[in-house]
Amino acid sequence: MAIWSFVDYVEASGRNPVAEWLAEDVPPEARTAINNRFLQMRGTARWPDKWVSDYVGYPKILEARISLNKVQYRPLFMYSTSVQRQIVLLVGAIEKGGKLVPRSAMATADARRKILIQEPNRVERHRFN
Repeated sequence: MAIWSFVDYVEASGRNPVAEWLAEDVPPEARTAINNRFLQMRGTARWPDKWVSDYVGYPKILEARISLNKVQYRPLFMYSTSVQRQIVLLVGAIEKGGKLVPRSAMATADARRKILIQEPNRVERHRFN
């Protein structure tokens, strides 16, 4: 039974940058690993620290932690401000070779979080494919 629902942030134009990141920038086996983690999270009331952490310096933005083939996939998300137990995926990011999530990804996630506070309907159901 699902405890959490997952949705993707959507631009005003209708573009879904999270879906694009998964389709274009993430290899198929990593995409599967990421979506499998989201499916695990969907049915788990409390997530272990190895799965999710707060992102220091950016209040209310969290990162999912998925590792595969020495690459750290870090989808950034927030809790919905309008729907209980809903996760809003904001941006996809990667840590590789000891480099942290790029500041530009954090700035984008924070800007999208602020938009969603004003326009909470700018989301669509996440597709686990």
